[in-house]
Amino acid sequence: MRPARPAGLAPLSAGIAVGLAASLALLVGGPPPAADVPAAGDRAPAAGAPARWSSPGGEPGGTDGATSGAAASLPVPVRPARDRPAPAPPAPVRVAVASAGLDVPVVPAGVDARGALALPDDARTAGWYRYGPGPTSPAGATVIAAHVDDDAGPGPFARLRDLAAGARVVVTDAGGARHAYTVTAVESVPKPDVPLGAVFDRAGEPRLLLVTCGGTWDRDRRSYSDNVLVTARRAGAP
Repeated sequence: MRPARPAGLAPLSAGIAVGLAASLALLVGGPPPAADVPAAGDRAPAAGAPARWSSPGGEPGGTDGATSGAAASLPVPVRPARDRPAPAPPAPVRVAVASAGLDVPVVPAGVDARGALALPDDARTAGWYRYGPGPTSPAGATVIAAHVDDDAGPGPFARLRDLAAGARVVVTDAGGARHAYTVTAVESVPKPDVPLGAVFDRAGEPRLLLVTCGGTWDRDRRSYSDNVLVTARRAGAP
């Protein structure tokens, strides 16, 4: 039986679900630069091969739709390695949106043997794509994602869909620095139509992308229909 939904949330599914079910490709620009060496147990996508990200939707207990064959991968271009690797940005360790009562830990997320983003099973912990930009990066999108729900019920990222433009987001990094962002857009996009070039951009204005699942639950595919994308631009000091 699916856990009860908190009041105020529109229906997220018709069956038990976890967040992040269909696969999205990661790494706009391709596999990580030479400096981005995966930790033990992580596997960076091979050059020339598309990576996949298990995106919002999934199965009970935190397992993603890719396990049940419900995943759908989206390819992205390949980025060649640099001769002189840049230092890795400080990892975000917490994300908070005071206006939504959202305050969750963030852990670095690598890729598993299937080439999917290895997000925490717990919907109350978010994952930062460790091979992409971070809060101190001079350009590109810092991507933080979490399951929308799990067996215990809806997670904090279920509230993303209700954020309004202008909401303040604060990301704390591993060095203790706090980085403020202002929400500029909240979208629920069908998974096949997610604009990967914008979401996972390594260039352009530095920004934050918060991602989870939304839309309706497809019992047969064991997946949500949409991704909820929250875009936020850097703001002044928090």
